[in-house]
Amino acid sequence: MSRNQFRTVSEQENGQWVRYRLLACRCGAEGRIRDTSARLLPVSPLAEAFRRAGWTNVKPDRGTCPSCSAPKPKPIPQEKPVMAVEPPRQPNTEDKRRIREALFAHYLEDKGCYAKAHSDRSVGQSLNVPFAWVSATREALGFGPDVNEAASAFNSEVGAIRQSLTDLQDEVLKLVANRCDELEKRLNAIERAGYKGAA
Repeated sequence: MSRNQFRTVSEQENGQWVRYRLLACRCGAEGRIRDTSARLLPVSPLAEAFRRAGWTNVKPDRGTCPSCSAPKPKPIPQEKPVMAVEPPRQPNTEDKRRIREALFAHYLEDKGCYAKAHSDRSVGQSLNVPFAWVSATREALGFGPDVNEAASAFNSEVGAIRQSLTDLQDEVLKLVANRCDELEKRLNAIERAGYKGAA
């Protein structure tokens, strides 16, 4: 058989001879197109008939069957194993004791704030424990908020300066308004008197 022609086979069906043109795939599948013409069909119309039947890479001596031509399914990515989440570490008895002692040492109950610049965070850092543990213990013991004397003094000083600034602005505005009123009255009096030039 020529490499430029499709393989031909004739079989008897219902008492008649029928001619088929064949195409083989690497997987072993075989494609058949019935050729009923008086002469052998040329390569081009046969190749088109195989393509319509789902074959690809059609050549007279080989092709790719529809099964092999179908797109391969994408592999399903393997799911990463779910890591078990450990619950957050909780304070033990020794941690709780140390936190209580630090709070009693640094928190001024009568003022409702930490002494100097202490805070939940600074106490936690000094004890090497999460500051959330310090916050929880402070609230459980009934202490006040997480504020300190330094912040209170700072806020008081800032508040006092703001009040002084507001008072000064009010004073300046009042002085300017009074002075404007005086000048406006003088101007009105002069305009009412009118200009009296030399006769």
